[in-house]
Amino acid sequence: MGFGDFMNKVRQWDNRSAQWMMKHFYMLFFEFILVGVFVFFFMNTFKVIDASDHIPKYDAMANLLLAQTTNTSLIVILLLFNSFWMLYIFNSILRLRSVLKNIEYNLTRKRTDRRDDN
Repeated sequence: MGFGDFMNKVRQWDNRSAQWMMKHFYMLFFEFILVGVFVFFFMNTFKVIDASDHIPKYDAMANLLLAQTTNTSLIVILLLFNSFWMLYIFNSILRLRSVLKNIEYNLTRKRTDRRDDN
């Protein structure tokens, strides 16, 4: 095994380890954080809905605050859903990038093999 082949193997191992770290560490880390935030705001929304039973109908200020809290909770939950979607898109882009890198690596390797044969 020559030095060039050894360095190609090292690059391949480095690429695969970087793919593994990106796939399993960063994505799972962000997913766990987003799920935690989502569960917190989802439970908070249930508390707001439960509080609506205890507010008297004639208290205008309390009803306005309840409406504002409900609307804010819905906006936050929609933003969290958007974050999940963006994380999914980001993960898809990274997977596509790694597939293209592997294809490029294999094509470059075949080209250098053909040059060495001639």
